[in-house]
Amino acid sequence: MDLLIDTHALIWAVEGSRRLSSRAHGAIVDPANRLLVSGVTAWEFADLKARGRLPVLARFAVVAELLSLTILDVPGDLWMLADSLPNLHGDPTDRMLIAHTLHADLTLLTADATVQGYPIRTLW
Repeated sequence: MDLLIDTHALIWAVEGSRRLSSRAHGAIVDPANRLLVSGVTAWEFADLKARGRLPVLARFAVVAELLSLTILDVPGDLWMLADSLPNLHGDPTDRMLIAHTLHADLTLLTADATVQGYPIRTLW
């Protein structure tokens, strides 16, 4: 399965946090799954780290290598899909991630209940 990983799930996976569900952990360590990260998430991770808001000490590049992540480029017209989504979630970064999930027809690994309210496949 191709899994697009939300920022918090990525952070919790690296930390070994108990907040990561057993189902999410299983999906991350399953070698049959391909772990993907949107360029939006990579930027958010780097931005949070630069502002000192991440408990993770590693840079994104180290995390990407550690988890064998594939980073997906953000399509230039993705903003139009994000703009067309119902306004359930006020976070523009999450709305872009939802749009990326729809655009690439992926499953989003997320604990965010609001995100799970969109017409996308999620796993938690």
